[in-house]
This record gives sequence, C-alpha cells and structure tokens, in this order.
Amino acid sequence: MVQRLLPIPPSRGLMSKVVGQMLQVLELGCGSSQLCDGLYEDGITQITCIDLSPIAVEKMQKRLTAKGFHGVKVLVMDMLNLPFGSESFDAVIEKGTMDVLLVDSGDPWNPNPETVSKVNAMLKGVHRVLTPEGIFISISFGQPHFRRPLFEAAGFTWSMQWNTFGDGFHYFFYTLKKGSKKASFNQDRIEKEVNWNSTSLYQEHLDSENYLFQSHLADDNELEE
Repeated sequence: MVQRLLPIPPSRGLMSKVVGQMLQVLELGCGSSQLCDGLYEDGITQITCIDLSPIAVEKMQKRLTAKGFHGVKVLVMDMLNLPFGSESFDAVIEKGTMDVLLVDSGDPWNPNPETVSKVNAMLKGVHRVLTPEGIFISISFGQPHFRRPLFEAAGFTWSMQWNTFGDGFHYFFYTLKKGSKKASFNQDRIEKEVNWNSTSLYQEHLDSENYLFQSHLADDNELEE
C-alpha cells in the first residue's frame, strides 16, 4: 500500500518517485507505450497493462517477452468496465487515454453529456480499484481548469496536484491521491501546482516517454509548504 505520496529520494525519476516501489500498478490504454518498460527497469515489476486492441496487446506481450520482462500482465480489456476487485491496485496510470475520450467532447468548457459519462465511468472504475491510499496518475494535454470538474466530481475522495512540463507545448502530470480530499474541498483547496524546473522537450523525447524517468519532483517538505 502507498504509505506516502512521494516517498523516494529526489534522485529518482518523476514517474517512479510518485509510484514508489513494490506496488501493484495498473496502466490503462497501454497501446504501444513503453511506460511499462521504464517502470520495470526502475524496479517496479508488479504491473498489469490493459488495452481494447488485441493487436496492441499481442505486440506488447511479444516486446516484453523479448526483453525478458517476466510477470507483467498485458490484457485485452475495456477501461470503462474494469473487472478487477475493489482496492486491487496501489497505482493506476494513464497517458493520453483520457484525452482520447475527450476528442469529440465539443466545447471544452461544456463537454457533451455522452463524453462526460464515459470519462466518469473511467474515473469511477479507477477510484474503485485503487487501494484506500492509492494514487491515480493522469498524463494529459488537458489543462487543469478543464480537468478539475471531472476529477472533482461527486463521490471521488482524491486530492489533486499537477506538474507542468515543456516549453510552449505543455503536458500536465496529474497526481490524485485517494482518501486525501478535505470535507471543505471547494472552499479550502488542497490541489496545488508543484513548481519545478521547466524541461525543454523535443517531440521525439515526448514520444519516447524517457522524460517521465529523467524529470524530478520536489521533495516532501517542498510539497507541504
């Protein structure tokens, strides 16, 4: 179980620092992503990856086998209908998958109800399968003022923090920790943007996902200020 939000020393990479060690991790919409590879190389090996595409799953299974990454589960599955038991994972990760759901949302300030329903189904499933102190990581183009209404929907008990990286072309790294939402959340906000050195990224670096393991977060004391 996740004991603290950022338990690993600052020398660790961004993703591994948030996720921690020896956890049960679920990646949504893995596709051809190599997030799993980076986590495994960093010592996080209890990973389940899911995708709706059988072709993507088969290719990923072959890649991981060729690398000798044993024990990683890669499954054909719909992230809108997760079959896992409640409180099954310490961390759930998605990179751009939520963005795909929102492609046809229309006005970002007032997305259409069908899209909102799909996103809510995804988030409810994530919230349910997370352990009581579990962490949901969402890596997205979506800006905080557009994501906040979705993440703060009724029934969710997680807090919200985010990191911004890139110059001009920004990605957002959202960290939502279950069980840490205050009762007076709307009046006494606990989400904050963590300040850290901006990283200049070329598109090939973004595509390779290496930035997730090379970038660093502030330590616990900085986050609590």
